[in-house]
Amino acid sequence: MHPGGDCIACHTQRGEGPSFVFAGTVYTDYDEEDDCNGTSGVEVEVTDADGSSWTMTTNQAGNFYLASNQASPVYPITAVIRYNGLERAMVSGQSSGDCASCHTVAGSGGAPGRIVLPE
Repeated sequence: MHPGGDCIACHTQRGEGPSFVFAGTVYTDYDEEDDCNGTSGVEVEVTDADGSSWTMTTNQAGNFYLASNQASPVYPITAVIRYNGLERAMVSGQSSGDCASCHTVAGSGGAPGRIVLPE
């Protein structure tokens, strides 16, 4: 679908496709534009306040997602991405799994921009 776009909001507003509890895109740069493919094969692990965790792998567009019927997280949540033996962890807990709502081109809600590969 639309890499970098707000997956959860789009699926909710249009009423099409599955609903997601977690969704976003992993890129190589913080300022990638919407609809530019991200990186495939990145492991994204989300952990909730109770210690439950869910692992997703990015697809060919760099998108990751987990359907709402597959998890009932207790917020706040944190995330770690892993790629080529390296990892990058989210700094603070979040109250939403709608990653692309903050990880935009310019960043919002305290996010520095896109979710990017670990260095």
